[in-house]
Amino acid sequence: MASDGEKNPQGESTFTEAILGEDTLTSSWAKRWLALSLTTRVVLATAGFAALLFVPYLGAVGLWDPWETHYGEVGRQMIQRSDYVYPFWENAWFFSKPPLTMWMQALGMNIVGALRGDGAMGLYTEWGMRMPFAILSITAVALLSLAVARIVSMRAGLATGFVLATMPLYFLLTRQTVTDTPFVTTFVCAMACALIGQLDDTTKHRAGWWYAFYVFAGLASLAKGLLGVGLPAVILVLYAVAAVIPWNRESLEAHLRWLFNGEVRAQVRAGTRTMPVLWAQMYRMKLGTGILVFAAVAVPWYLTLCLFDGVDDEGKLFWYRFFIHDHLNRLTAGVHTTTPGGSFTYFIEQGGFAIFPWVALLPGAFAVVSRLKLRSRDKADHLALIAVLWVAFAFYLLASSATKFHHYVFPILPGLAILIALFVDRLWKDGIHEHAVSLIFGLVLFILVGKDLAENPKDFTDLFVYNYDRPYPQDLVTKPIAFFSSRPLWMGDLVTLVLLAFGVYLAFDAFSSKVKTERPAAGRAIALGLLLTGGATLAAVSSQGQVSAMGLWGVALLAVSGFLIWQASRPEEAPGRTVLQVVGFALALVGVALAVRGFRGPPAADSLFKALSGTINVKVGMGFAFGVAGVLAAVAALQRSRVLLFSTFWGLAAAFALWFNWGHWVDLSHHWTQRDLFWRYYDQRKPGEPIAAYMMNWRGETFYSRNTVEQFRASDANTRMRQYVSRPGREWALVEHNRVNLLRNAVGSDKTVTLIDRDINNKFVLVTIE
Repeated sequence: MASDGEKNPQGESTFTEAILGEDTLTSSWAKRWLALSLTTRVVLATAGFAALLFVPYLGAVGLWDPWETHYGEVGRQMIQRSDYVYPFWENAWFFSKPPLTMWMQALGMNIVGALRGDGAMGLYTEWGMRMPFAILSITAVALLSLAVARIVSMRAGLATGFVLATMPLYFLLTRQTVTDTPFVTTFVCAMACALIGQLDDTTKHRAGWWYAFYVFAGLASLAKGLLGVGLPAVILVLYAVAAVIPWNRESLEAHLRWLFNGEVRAQVRAGTRTMPVLWAQMYRMKLGTGILVFAAVAVPWYLTLCLFDGVDDEGKLFWYRFFIHDHLNRLTAGVHTTTPGGSFTYFIEQGGFAIFPWVALLPGAFAVVSRLKLRSRDKADHLALIAVLWVAFAFYLLASSATKFHHYVFPILPGLAILIALFVDRLWKDGIHEHAVSLIFGLVLFILVGKDLAENPKDFTDLFVYNYDRPYPQDLVTKPIAFFSSRPLWMGDLVTLVLLAFGVYLAFDAFSSKVKTERPAAGRAIALGLLLTGGATLAAVSSQGQVSAMGLWGVALLAVSGFLIWQASRPEEAPGRTVLQVVGFALALVGVALAVRGFRGPPAADSLFKALSGTINVKVGMGFAFGVAGVLAAVAALQRSRVLLFSTFWGLAAAFALWFNWGHWVDLSHHWTQRDLFWRYYDQRKPGEPIAAYMMNWRGETFYSRNTVEQFRASDANTRMRQYVSRPGREWALVEHNRVNLLRNAVGSDKTVTLIDRDINNKFVLVTIE
């Protein structure tokens, strides 16, 4: 198989050309596309792909407990109270989070009319609430891709967007209306604007990009507090210290003279003297007026709340609750964490899950940036340095925090995406052989992380939920996949698909070349063998074992054996004739043995068919897909085939992201939302029938009831529950599955508790009490 130009300097210059062919890029539609500016092409390509992942099914399911519904209720209260300044939750002020998340939720609810009428929330409530978050996430992907494309290359920019959008934690949190999503996306937008403003020598709007940086930094502060401005500020200061400011005596004296000598400043203004580097950098980034822009965006709300004398449900004023309890104490002492005491390895493990399958390229990315020169003249090196500082400081800050959740690794992902994209760009240009060691280590990481995820898919869900001990719907990943009407999906179906697909791919290379020296007999035999064994597997599976799978494989191997022996007799194969003959006769012996054993024995005794007829569930399917991808990547590396290597990873990442976003996430959501239960309550209740939540505090009961649910969760829950059901008529209640018996005891033996749709949610159940 060819090495995709690695040995030939005239090989394909782009991945697109290698896949589609040179003729495709000369077609009329391709010419119109290429005529567009780089900015337009990058933004359209990355935003379009991100929208394809993020938007479908976005509002098809309810909000996940507890974070989405918690913030969602605060946003709903803003609309109901016509108060968008002072956040409110249930019966008290809400000071633990800044307002941007709730403003976005309220905007979406207002647009779709979520609160019109009484009873259940509007049909498009979740679409309205989640869409602003998805749009912001798409914007972040497009802007970061644009920044990398303008500084390095279009290939690196597109790779950045593709890698970031297909990282599991990124696309999973994009579908969550939680504070981390607007924080990280506005932070990414801010950094993208700063990268263009600092490193793009072609921009004509440098000041505009820097002012956009301050606006986005202000929005990030309104999304997450001090971290929103602190994180980008520290990254840029570290970059200036490492790569911008000259640390020598002459530079220090020049900076001091500019500060204290008016004549020097006049010479600088006149252009006869160069402005000192640090002051020039501050002017370049419009620091003075930029701080005013940031303050105009972020300060008014914080100042208003700091002057507010209301207290929250814990009796805390805003300034103490927000800045001391939820900032300082969260960092140093630990606040409301479900994983106390985690070490620095905590986020290494979660980071591996969060970026899979791109963990395979991390060794290469680190190897490339390890050779960086801090004060290089290459702008790509400066970009890589900023990305390194981004990853390093964010990891240090989060790993040293006393409060840890799995999703806290989120701010690190965009920096990693840049580093991985830079390695992808280098890998395509240098060739596989230049980075073989890095790829070997990457393959090991891919196997280890992929094995853990295939064996325990719950690790994906734990990336963005609150309670990691919450019961996981195991049946979603262990029950056979119902792919056909007559039977579930079998292992043989997947084996057939892989054999035929890979066989066709190799056959194009092995049989299509007009130059005989580029069509080795071994390559054609491998392609033929894959096609014939794939066809044999298809026949056995289609007949559901009526024809022996082992016997058909034997016939396929005999055919390949005959092909090799025939090839060995041809003059052009004289140098390798002996090897071909030996392999041919060996395959013939194996083929005869398989055919005799398969066709002589009863179909029920066919061990190969038993293996092929094994049912596929999500766990097995994930393991199979990861395994095939690993094998293909290894084969590509051995054959130095860039196209196969890139196609394998691009295909795996895109297919996995599409499946998870469009399918698995939807199936999981029914077990983390109370919307479906409330839909049933509002549909089946009669006038005057109330609903209560028994020993629950998962927030969804408050949001989906519009804060009308009667909640019994204190020490007197049983007494109040008994009083609740003593009313005339039928009552409704929500309860966790494992507390149904406690509820029955609380209401008394004279009351009948009936479960409604027991299996719709594995955590909660809706009941009637009569």
